[in-house]
Amino acid sequence: MNIGIILASGIGKRMEVGKNKTLIELGGKPIIFYALKAFENSKNIGGIVLIVGEKEQSVFEKIIKKYRFKKILGVIPGGKERQDSSYAGVEFVNSYFKEKDKSNLILFFHNGANPFVSENDIYMCGLGARKSGACAVAHRTRDTIREVDAHGMSIRVLDRAKLWNMQTPQAITFSLAKKVFEKAKLDNFLGTDDVSLVERIGKKIKIVEAGKNNFKLTTPLDLELAKIIIKKI
Repeated sequence: MNIGIILASGIGKRMEVGKNKTLIELGGKPIIFYALKAFENSKNIGGIVLIVGEKEQSVFEKIIKKYRFKKILGVIPGGKERQDSSYAGVEFVNSYFKEKDKSNLILFFHNGANPFVSENDIYMCGLGARKSGACAVAHRTRDTIREVDAHGMSIRVLDRAKLWNMQTPQAITFSLAKKVFEKAKLDNFLGTDDVSLVERIGKKIKIVEAGKNNFKLTTPLDLELAKIIIKKI
């Protein structure tokens, strides 16, 4: 079984709205609705764990009830850092399922602020994780990227053919996710994303190309772009 762990506990300071950005309305519905709907409708997802701010559980539970989402296994509070919230999801799944049912579990860590995740994103990410242990979707970098020193002087141009902008979902088999999150906590290590914890212990990560509209809403400009996209899909 595949379980979606949807992360929606961050404030999102760069969005400049002073509240949880996944609760901002987009096309008449909160942003979190679209991420939940994608995982709810996916034939590749068997259950969803929603990670939210500690004081916002009732708000999200009302959204779930209003839109009749059926795959929700739990709505639980996140932690101080995103990684803490992901780990809370892993721990919830660990306690929710019996030991015999965990062997084939794959966890999909997905930002609630990525509203336009597609079924193909979910399918390909799961396929990659099933084969490699961990997989993430990403966009090929289109810009010229330079490495710059502490004084603002250019060092070199990086080969953009090898550079990808990471997105979500990021899928990891349950046993591997449990191992790497526990080790990161023990070592007091904070990764840049979920699969970086896998890479940290020397395992390879499969990267697959994300759908063109699958991006994280981070700034007011991203929100304006999302308003255009929502009218066309």
